[in-house]
Amino acid sequence: MPSVILEERTAELAVNEERIRLARELHDGVAQTLYSISLCASRVLTFLERSEMAPVQDIIQELLQQASAGQTELRALLYDLRSKDQDQVQGGLVGPLARLATDLGSRTGCHVRLTLSDEPDVALATKATLVRIVREVLHNIAKHAGATHVELMLEAGPTEVVLQVADDGRGFDPLGAYPGHFGLQLMLEHATAIGGGLEVISVAGRGTQVRVRVPRRRP
Repeated sequence: MPSVILEERTAELAVNEERIRLARELHDGVAQTLYSISLCASRVLTFLERSEMAPVQDIIQELLQQASAGQTELRALLYDLRSKDQDQVQGGLVGPLARLATDLGSRTGCHVRLTLSDEPDVALATKATLVRIVREVLHNIAKHAGATHVELMLEAGPTEVVLQVADDGRGFDPLGAYPGHFGLQLMLEHATAIGGGLEVISVAGRGTQVRVRVPRRRP
């Protein structure tokens, strides 16, 4: 089987795994948000029964913020579930990366710096997988990092393509155990499926760098 066909079929399997992961995150995220909303509503009822009105406004404001955040995450995850990754990169890899960066800036208010090379010479399935990895990285930044500055860099060298996302957020221990979270492992599997590698450098309080390297097509 030609290597390009094998690469594309392997990447399609990775797409299916990614959609399963997104479905799991959709369930967990929505369930947690709804539980928080129900707790807030119960607190409001308790204060109303006691005719204690002072705390009610603050709790309702918190409830509205949680509902808004839940809606935003739900829309993003549903979009990922519905989207066909290879359709998104038909026009190239650079455009989708720029759109993801713009979306992160609008959602979080952090400053995103883009350094993007010319369109790299890699397979369509590889581009789709790179977009998927970046989407997961930026989702983690928005949800966990608390970053104010993010840098997204794409560099097409003579033999390989390097994609890097760096943030100045709170960081974490890449070797630590985070029950219920499979993002890092899936990103590694996706990178491996397209013949590349993934490196994560992070220190608590000093931000995170995620770097993906994939080979360019042979002439």
